[in-house]
Amino acid sequence: MKMIMRDYFKKRMMPYLTHLFMCGAESGRWLYGKENENRFIMLNNAVDASAYTYNPAKRTEMRLQLELTDELAVGHVGRFNQQKNHPFLLEIFAALLKKEPNAVLLLVGGGTDMQRIQAKAQTLGVAEKVRFLGVRSDVTDLMQAMDVFVFPSLYEGLGIALIEAQAAGLPCVVSDTIPHEAYLTDLVDSESLSAPAEKWAEKILAKQAIPRTDRRTEIAAHGFDITTEAVKLQEFYINAYEQKN
Repeated sequence: MKMIMRDYFKKRMMPYLTHLFMCGAESGRWLYGKENENRFIMLNNAVDASAYTYNPAKRTEMRLQLELTDELAVGHVGRFNQQKNHPFLLEIFAALLKKEPNAVLLLVGGGTDMQRIQAKAQTLGVAEKVRFLGVRSDVTDLMQAMDVFVFPSLYEGLGIALIEAQAAGLPCVVSDTIPHEAYLTDLVDSESLSAPAEKWAEKILAKQAIPRTDRRTEIAAHGFDITTEAVKLQEFYINAYEQKN
């Protein structure tokens, strides 16, 4: 019933819309329909790149807080629901532990499926290595403590957490369902969801040695720095007002 009502209102709203903003082509087609692509206005779901920029001192501080020493810290940020594919993420991590026992999985977020995922971690025998950090206001800092970001979503409109991870200079292993608009740097490596967990684990291990660097220039060049995107939105409203008056 929920999906029926959603689709009903999506169709009903179109005659009343004057401007069709989207954060990505795929999400725009989903919301407004492919037939309206010529009306789409791209407004990137930007981040504060400066806040995420890799900071060695902050990394040391956060790893001390999390009681991490030389562990390989695999990170994920996302709500605990079907879309984010946490069950497969745990399978990937279980496969990783067979290759690298000195690893931990940092899961940031909340949601209705958290208890189910905690139970699966117990079933897989990896619970002691998984940190359920909950909903946090310091995601920028937590990403400093991570070594590799893993994002095996079933689908994404864009994948804002992936943008943030790249801004933090984190090597990323993601599902091939993620829209390519979110591939802003050479830090991103995609893998099929049909590939075995062991193959994902191998990619994580290969990524861990990539040095963390300042990626602000690349993020801004793709239009995902909040400073430039805020100006873009401001100019849109000013122009729209002037045309109306």
